[in-house]
Amino acid sequence: MLTFHPLTISDRKAVQSVSLKAGRRNCNYTFANLVGWQFWFHTEVCVCKEAVVLRFTFKGKRAYMVCMAGDLQSELLTALFEDSGGSLMIIGLEDSQLQAIHPHPAYTVKIEPCRDQYDYIYLRTDLASLHGKKLNAKRNHVNRFRAEHPDFIYRPLTPDLFDDCRRLMAVWQEEKTDDSVTIEAERQVMETVFANWEALGMMGGSIFVEGRMVAFTYGAAVTTDTFDICVEKADRHVEGAFSIINQQFAEHLPEQYIYLNREEDMGISGLRQSKLSYHPETLLTYNSVKINKAYVLQRMTADDAPLTVDWMVHQYGFDRHEVETWVRDLHFNWPLSVKAVDTDGKVVGLLNMSDYRIEEESSQIATEAPDLLASLNARRYTAVFSFIVAEPYRGTRLNYDMLNSIMPELRSRYDFVFIPVLHRLKTHQYWQRWGATEFYRDAECVYYKLEL
Repeated sequence: MLTFHPLTISDRKAVQSVSLKAGRRNCNYTFANLVGWQFWFHTEVCVCKEAVVLRFTFKGKRAYMVCMAGDLQSELLTALFEDSGGSLMIIGLEDSQLQAIHPHPAYTVKIEPCRDQYDYIYLRTDLASLHGKKLNAKRNHVNRFRAEHPDFIYRPLTPDLFDDCRRLMAVWQEEKTDDSVTIEAERQVMETVFANWEALGMMGGSIFVEGRMVAFTYGAAVTTDTFDICVEKADRHVEGAFSIINQQFAEHLPEQYIYLNREEDMGISGLRQSKLSYHPETLLTYNSVKINKAYVLQRMTADDAPLTVDWMVHQYGFDRHEVETWVRDLHFNWPLSVKAVDTDGKVVGLLNMSDYRIEEESSQIATEAPDLLASLNARRYTAVFSFIVAEPYRGTRLNYDMLNSIMPELRSRYDFVFIPVLHRLKTHQYWQRWGATEFYRDAECVYYKLEL
């Protein structure tokens, strides 16, 4: 059994006794990042003999990260699965760590690469010297800065310079109005780091021009040979400020650090282009892994009508009496309807089919597009009434499996499937990927047609 507690600064020694030696250059294991962002992710920690396990909230869901030298062990995976309550998401797994995750009849496993989270890792000497043809443009930027500001000063970042950092951060924030919540979170992280500078083992550097700070950076060790650049800020009005702080900090770092981790690009195209232009030694790939209980598909009967009502009410917020009326009157095709049941007998997905007519769904089409309605009604069709999966199974194969299980029968009996989708739902792209095309819309729905 894993025992977690909220991560605090006092956990540094225990966490780093594993993380610094594990050889994982993942920036998410930098203790300063973990402590700084604890308020955002509600991070909890469990330090085992050979692993640090982190439990936190990621995009509204419980998720885990595991820092250890070797592969994930099956015993640890089992413990994580039990702690998750049967719906496990692990993020930040390197390709080499996936070997321990094997198919199992009791589980469904989905592995996805997370390109936006890949870390850019460089040789420190490359960034310090900027030697070679491939870094010629970067070298020119630094030389131009030196020529325009021959009296610039590099200063190690120490607590007496924190107010200068705050002033520069405020200027930087004024020009970044697109995501005020994240920007404010960054400021809070910086204040946490500044308040615990020595305790976190931070190192940083700064650039001054004519007595004014124009750039600063800081970070901390993630392994014994890799330094993580947690923050880098510069005055955008001073050309070359980002280039010079990058080069100077690499030049002044202790030689024990062979590698610099400059973290991810978050999917921002300009940031990705910038990081790639420095020619990383390694692009550290990450994956997310979702493990859920396996399921079996079963055909539904009219006895499942109350189940359908409950799911529609709880999932979509519809009025119960209204849904009960729909289920009673809209010609449900129970033999073609499907439910997914996990190994504990819990229903985790529903696909309800119905043979009601298009004009029963939207009477407006009969008035506004009678010719279209006539052409559609001249063909054989059935409708998707509801298509819902439990939250832990979203993003797995469950949607595909349920629909695919009845596809042979649909093709033998019908010409197309009629799919009404409320404007507010997120399933429009799903149906479009299947090849469904829109044929009508009203105030509530978009109506799709999936040719068979």
